[in-house]
Amino acid sequence: MLAAAVAAVVLSGCSEKQEASDTVPTAAAETTESLPPLGPEDFPVPDEARTKDAAGAEAFTRYYIDLLRRQQDVPAGEPLRTLGPDCQECLRIARDLDEAAAANRRFEGGELSIAGEFGTALSDDRANLSFIARIEAGALVEPSGEPVDGTDAAAVDRLPSAIGLDWSTDKKCWLVVGLSFG
Repeated sequence: MLAAAVAAVVLSGCSEKQEASDTVPTAAAETTESLPPLGPEDFPVPDEARTKDAAGAEAFTRYYIDLLRRQQDVPAGEPLRTLGPDCQECLRIARDLDEAAAANRRFEGGELSIAGEFGTALSDDRANLSFIARIEAGALVEPSGEPVDGTDAAAVDRLPSAIGLDWSTDKKCWLVVGLSFG
């Protein structure tokens, strides 16, 4: 903090003699609650998705859908398990990602996105959101580039979807407890 103040004086070209202050300014972090890091190091859960209100639940849902899309490219399931430890569909998707990685398979296409607005119901520590998802055509492919039998899927423009979230006081974040596409 002191180095920043010194740099500001030097950069401003101020040549007047200034007396040193007897007090040290209080850091902003001391006045706001600090959030522990959560999510992949290079793709953390954003602060706006970590508020216990409808806007936070919606931001978390957008983040989680983006995380699903991101992890499909990696592929790795651990971040999905961390943010959806009690969500059976999340655990299934995480397992599929891990199995694809172990077999050196990759996903082509199949990108998931949210099309439209949320329907959000919020009560106490629970949020239920409905939304329309869009999924691009895609398949799981072998290292050779050939699609794995039975994994070719056509695009779906309007897939009714829902997510259930519970607020975690420990993590200061929403966690997925249920996920449904279609």
